Amino acid sequence: MTSHAAPQVSHIQCGDFAAAAQSLSSEPWTMQQAWLAMPDENLRPAKVCFGWEPDALWVLADLPDDFITSRSSDHDQDMWMLGDVFEIFIARKDSPFYLELHVTPHNHRLHLHWSPEGMEKIQAKQATLDEFRRPPSAFDSWVQKPEGERKWQVLARIPASILPNGQTFEVGQMLELSFSRYDAGPEGTPDILSSTSPHRELSYHRRHEWREVVLKNG
Repeated sequence: MTSHAAPQVSHIQCGDFAAAAQSLSSEPWTMQQAWLAMPDENLRPAKVCFGWEPDALWVLADLPDDFITSRSSDHDQDMWMLGDVFEIFIARKDSPFYLELHVTPHNHRLHLHWSPEGMEKIQAKQATLDEFRRPPSAFDSWVQKPEGERKWQVLARIPASILPNGQTFEVGQMLELSFSRYDAGPEGTPDILSSTSPHRELSYHRRHEWREVVLKNG
């Protein structure tokens, strides 16, 4: 697993996309389809930047989209079944647990707290998703759709305290990160899936393929 650096940033005002773009100016991660020999011709690669402060990780996603759509009507729904969604996977390097966070174009959120065997239990029908749900209000997100541009953007603030095995972030700590999306189209067309991780199979939960991140000074 290759290590990447996450810069420390000054505090970003909630919902301030312009300030976030200036602060989170490191080389973005681009979403891909590593499980395919050739990417889907309709793939619109999203780009994601991030940075940290002692209390939180900040994430800024730029999501090109010709057909922005979601049937989500509230928080805590199965967002990947309802249209467009941006997904964040995050874990502390030394923790067996990880978080899966969703944001839709309507800024509806889903928060899942996974155990190491959680996905296997779901697939074997030995558990339900409700066992892994956590309050969507535990993290913050903002969405904007720039006028005249075919895209939507997500700014998210993930408090360090909601990750297991720690209350803050510090220089030198290591995280494992992955960002993904479902890009839905008109009714009857398949969703286009992509991820910043080089997944050899189509599963965003293949944690050994996520990227390792070292928290650095600015």
